[in-house]
Amino acid sequence: MKKFYTFILTLLLAQYSFAQWPANYDGVMLQAFYWNSFEDTKWTKLTEQADELSTYFDVLWVPNSGNCVSTSSMGYLPVYWLDHRSSFGSRERYLTEMISAFNERGTKLIMDVVLNHKSPVGAGGSWIDFANEERTGSDGTVYKLEWSGADICQNDDNGWVAEQGWPVTGANDTGTDFSGGRDLDHTSENVQKNCITYLNFLLNELHYSGFRLDMVKGYDGQYTKMYNQATNPEFCVGEYWDGSFDALTGWISRTGYTSAAFDFALKYVIRDAFGGGNWSALSSKGLAGSPDWNRYAVTFVDNHDTYENQDRLTNNVLAANGFILAMPGTPCIFLKHWQRYPIAIGNMILARKACGVTNQSPMVEQQALDGGYIIKTQGSKGTVLYICGFPQYDTTGFKLIASGTNFAYFVSDNITVEGLREGNDEDDTEQKNVTVYIDSEVTPTLYAWTNGGAHPLGEWPGSALTEQESKTSKDGSVTKNFWKYTFSVAPVNIVIHNGAGTQTADIKGIGHDSYFTFDDTNSDKETNWTNITAQYYTPEPVALPACVKPIEGHLYAYFRGNKDYDTPYAWVWNDTKNFCKADYPGDKLTIAGYDGDKAVWRWDFGAISDGDALPTGILFSNNGSETLKTSDFDFENGGYYDVYGLLGNANTTTGIQSLTPTLSQGEGACYTLDGRRVDANYRGLVIKNGRKMVVK
Repeated sequence: MKKFYTFILTLLLAQYSFAQWPANYDGVMLQAFYWNSFEDTKWTKLTEQADELSTYFDVLWVPNSGNCVSTSSMGYLPVYWLDHRSSFGSRERYLTEMISAFNERGTKLIMDVVLNHKSPVGAGGSWIDFANEERTGSDGTVYKLEWSGADICQNDDNGWVAEQGWPVTGANDTGTDFSGGRDLDHTSENVQKNCITYLNFLLNELHYSGFRLDMVKGYDGQYTKMYNQATNPEFCVGEYWDGSFDALTGWISRTGYTSAAFDFALKYVIRDAFGGGNWSALSSKGLAGSPDWNRYAVTFVDNHDTYENQDRLTNNVLAANGFILAMPGTPCIFLKHWQRYPIAIGNMILARKACGVTNQSPMVEQQALDGGYIIKTQGSKGTVLYICGFPQYDTTGFKLIASGTNFAYFVSDNITVEGLREGNDEDDTEQKNVTVYIDSEVTPTLYAWTNGGAHPLGEWPGSALTEQESKTSKDGSVTKNFWKYTFSVAPVNIVIHNGAGTQTADIKGIGHDSYFTFDDTNSDKETNWTNITAQYYTPEPVALPACVKPIEGHLYAYFRGNKDYDTPYAWVWNDTKNFCKADYPGDKLTIAGYDGDKAVWRWDFGAISDGDALPTGILFSNNGSETLKTSDFDFENGGYYDVYGLLGNANTTTGIQSLTPTLSQGEGACYTLDGRRVDANYRGLVIKNGRKMVVK
C-alpha cells in the first residue's frame, strides 16, 4: 500500500511540474522593441544596455530572432525556425552574446514565437514551400524539421489557398484564420513534433528562458498546453488579443494553466481611464484585479501593435505605468515608455520590489474618490500606495517615490528603497484641460471620445451634464448661463444630445475652451448647433520662433511636434483636390528648426499663382498613425500649428491662436491673400472655398 501511495504522489507531482507562470513572482518585464526598431534594438545595442536594464528588469521580451529572408522583417512571417539570422543581428556572436550577457546578470530573455502560421522559402516558389531544416546542437542533439501540404489547414484563407490548386490537406483551422501566412494544422502529429523541436531548440540550444506566443487565437489553447508540457519553459505568455475577461481566462484554462496571458481586459480599462480621465473605470481591473487569475496576468499600457493603432494611450502615459507597477500581475513596460520615463519608471520598479509586491499580492484597499482613484497593494515587506487624479487622501505613514501629471506613487515609511535616481524625466507630451460650454434650454447629455479611442464620459449615450456657469461675451454685450464639462485630455470629440433622439453632428478636434449652442427642438443634426467660441474665448498671443519664416509666393505650413511625432506627415486638401504629392498620409515634412526644445517641421507645396485654388483643410500624423494624428484643421497659408491647432502665421508679425481650428460650419472660412483668417465683418478681397471674391 505504501508503494501505491508513492506512485499516486509521483503522478500528482508530475501533473503540476509542467511550466506555469511563476507563483508569487516579483519580476518586471520589458518589451525591448517596437515596430521597425531595427537600429534601436539590434542585439549589439541591447547588449550594451545589459547592466542598466538588468538593474530594473527580470525578463526581456525580444523580437523573433529567426531568418525571415528579409532585411526589414519584425519576424511575424517566419520562414526558418532553426536559422537565426534576423534583422536585429546574427546568431553567431551577436545573439549568443546578448543572451549570455543578460543571463549572467540574472535577467531572462523570452523570444517572440510565431506558431500559428509560417511563410514559404521564396517569393517565386510555391505558397506552401516551407523550409526543411536540420541542425546539430552544441551537445550533439539533432534538430530536424520536415514539412508538407498536409501540415497546412485545408480551409486556410477561407479555402482560397486550396482553390488556387495548392495541395493543402490538413484539418480545418482550430482557431481564427490568418491571411498573412499559411495557417499550421496543429492537429497534425508532424506539426506538433516540429513545434516541440523548435521550442526545445530555443530553450536548450539558444538558451532563451521562454516564449511570448504570437496570435494564440489562431489555434486551440490545448496545443499550447501540449507544447509547454513537452518543453517546460520557465516563462510563457500568450497574445490572446481580446478585451473579454472570460475569453482570456477561458484560453488560460485551455492551456492547462501552463501560460500567462497579456491582460487586454485591463489594457482597455487603462485606455478609458487614463486616456479620458474617467478614473471610475478603474473599478474594473482585468485579470490582475482577480485573486484567482492575477498570477497569469501580464499587465501592460501599450505594446508594439497598440502603440501604432487607435488603442494607443496618448494621455497620462506615465500615470498609467505607475498604475500597473502598483498592481498585482507581472508588469510589462513598453520600450518607448521606458526610453521616455527611465527615472520615474525605474524608481517605481525599485520601490515595488523593495515592498515585496508580487503578481499575487493582495490589494488591501481600492476605491474611487471624488476626482480620482486610489489603490493599496500589500507586499511581503511593505505597502505601495498609488493615487491617480486629484482625490483628497491622507498619505500619513507613506513617503513619495514618484509623481507627475495625475498620479503619485508612495511606499510605506518603513521601506528603504536603494538605488533611487534623482531628477525628472524630460517630457514634451502636451496635456491640458479643456472646458466645453453649452447654451441649451434642456439639460444636455454629452458623449465624448478621444483620438485614442477612450470615452471620458463612458460609452454611448455618455453623461448628462450637472454643472453650470455664467459667462459674459468678450464685448460685454451678452451674459449667458452655460452647461459645462471640463476634460482632462485634448483634443476631444463630442456629440451633444438631449437623451431622447435629438443630437448634433460629430464635433471634432476641440483643443481649447469652446462654446456651443444646442437646440433640441431641431432634429437636423447639422443645423441644431452653432459654434460661438469666437464670442467668448480669447487665446493668448504666441511668439513665433525664428524658423517660422514666410516663403514668398509659396503654399506652405509649419508644424510643431513633440517626441511622439518623430516622422510627421501633412495631408492637405480642399473640396476638389489633394495638394500632396502622394496618397495619404501625404507628404513627409522637413525639419525647419526648433521652438525651444520642440522640433518645427515644414510642409512646402511650392510656388502658386494668383487665382490658384487654396487648400481648406490640413492634418498632421506621425507617418499615418491612426492614433498620432491631429484633428482636421482649417488651412492657413503660412500657418504654424501644433497638435491642438493653429498657433500663428508666418505671414503676420505676431502669432494668434486659431479660435475654432476644426469646427467651422456653413460655406467655409475666409482668408486674406496673405493667408490670414478673417471673420464675417471683414471687407475686401478674400479667398473663400478656394476662390477669390470681393466682400463688400
